[in-house]
Amino acid sequence: MTSGKKVFLSHSHNDREFVECLARALIAQGQDVWFDKWDIQPGDSIVSKIFEEGLANAAAFAIVLSKESVRSSWVREELNVATIRRIEDLVRVVPILKEDVEIPTALRALHWVDMRTDFDGGVRSILNAIAGISDKPPLGETPAHLQLIVQPVAGLSRLALTVGLYLVRATDVDEPFMRAVRNVDLAEALHLTPTELNDAVDELESQGLAETNKEIGTHPYDFGFVEATYLLFHALSEFLEYSPSEDVKIVLNAIAALKNAEGPELQSHTQLSIGRLNRAVAYIKDHGYAKVLLAIGTAPYGFKNASATRETRQASLE
Repeated sequence: MTSGKKVFLSHSHNDREFVECLARALIAQGQDVWFDKWDIQPGDSIVSKIFEEGLANAAAFAIVLSKESVRSSWVREELNVATIRRIEDLVRVVPILKEDVEIPTALRALHWVDMRTDFDGGVRSILNAIAGISDKPPLGETPAHLQLIVQPVAGLSRLALTVGLYLVRATDVDEPFMRAVRNVDLAEALHLTPTELNDAVDELESQGLAETNKEIGTHPYDFGFVEATYLLFHALSEFLEYSPSEDVKIVLNAIAALKNAEGPELQSHTQLSIGRLNRAVAYIKDHGYAKVLLAIGTAPYGFKNASATRETRQASLE
C-alpha cells in the first residue's frame, strides 16, 4: 500500500513488546516498518542506523508515547530530528498514545492516535494517516435546485438568471410567440421555493425581461404565468446559438431596402424564422428604428408591416 518507504517506530525499550505487536500489525496490513529489533544487527552503529537509515528514509515517524518513552533520551533525540524533517515536509509525524501521559511540547499541536483502549482502531488510524485518508465522509450529491443555479451575468442575480434561462429555453428559437410558463411548473422544474421564484420573477419583470399575469388565487406565488420578453433574449445572448443583435441588423437592412414590407415579404428577404423575425421587429419598434404597424389577424407574425424611416436608414448604416 506504500511507495516502499518504511514507518519509523520510535519507542522506549520498555515498550518493545507493545511496539512489536504494532509493527507486526502494520506489516500485516501492507505497511513496512523500521523497527530497531529487526533493523539493527549485531555490530551495526546504532546512531548511524537510526539517523542515517531509519529516519532518513522514513515515510512517517510514529512515536509511541508512554511514561517510559517521554523520559527516554533516545526518543527525545529522535523527536528533534523528526520535527525538523516535518518542518521540511519530508516526513509525517504520528504520535501514538499508549497510555495516560503528558504529551511532549513538540507534539501538542499534532493530532495523535489513541491506542490506550482500541489497538485495532489505532492501527487503522495510523494507516489512514500515512496514506492521507480522512474519516470525513464523502460529499453527498448537490441538491437538485443548486445543480440548476448558474453564475450571475448580465447584471442579474443567480436566481433571476436561472429563471430567465429557463424561460428563454421554454420557447423554441423558431416559435412565433413566447411560451408562458405556469408558476408551479416553473417552481417544480427549478426546485425553487415560492419566495425564491417570486423574487427572481419580480427582478426579471422590473427590468422588462419578463411579463406576468396577475390573478386571484395564485398564493403563495405573486403571479399565475410568466413569459420572456424579446429583451431577455438580448440579455442572455451569450447562452444562445444565434445573435439577437445581429438579427436586428439584418431586419433593419431589409426594411431599409424594401421601404415597406409585411411579415411574409420581410421573412423571405431576411430568411429568419418567424420567431426570430418577430423578436427583432419588436425590438426595432420599441426602440423607434422603424414605423411598425400592429393589427389583428396577422398571426403567426406579430406585426402587419414595417416601414423605413430616417432612423431605419441611419441605423442600417451603422
